Amino acid sequence: MVRLGLMMLLCGPAAPASAQVVDWNAAGGDLFGTAVPVEERAEDPAMRLRPPRQPFHDAVDAAALSHGLDPKLLHALVVAESGYRPGAVSAAGAGGLTQLMPATAAALGVADRFDPAENLRGGAAYLAQQLMRFGDVRLALAAYNAGPARVARHGGVPEIAETRAYVATVIDCYLALTAGRTVSNPGECAAGEAR
Repeated sequence: MVRLGLMMLLCGPAAPASAQVVDWNAAGGDLFGTAVPVEERAEDPAMRLRPPRQPFHDAVDAAALSHGLDPKLLHALVVAESGYRPGAVSAAGAGGLTQLMPATAAALGVADRFDPAENLRGGAAYLAQQLMRFGDVRLALAAYNAGPARVARHGGVPEIAETRAYVATVIDCYLALTAGRTVSNPGECAAGEAR
């Protein structure tokens, strides 16, 4: 109470609040520069992230967009699955850019798993199905890798080391692509691996 009384004695009663305009030029110059209204600021094109130009760019984008997917997510899946090698075949028999199993490809109407456009269309459709079923990117990716029945049985990402690593890799690749990096194999996706 003593401080408040002393302040009132030194400063006088408080004046009603009102907006003040301070002219910093009188104090030696414009302290923070002249404000430029937002609508007058020129956008510097060098300050915009450009989407990376990945292999099969147009085909991946078309397949992703036709199924409502973010193209960067499908690119990330392709990086993790095949490293953009359309003729890739896994030990389990999955083939093509998105590594479709023969039965999955047939169910999706993919006649030639090694045709990049057909394979991408099928892979995008399958990923979109998993996203719609599980409503979570991690679970959809786990279902893509380990099968939707396993994910449903487990009630989450299964305790399978390969599947857990796969989900982490695709997410790392997605984040790298979102940051504007170009990646062509999973090793380039991890944080700190920027090229």
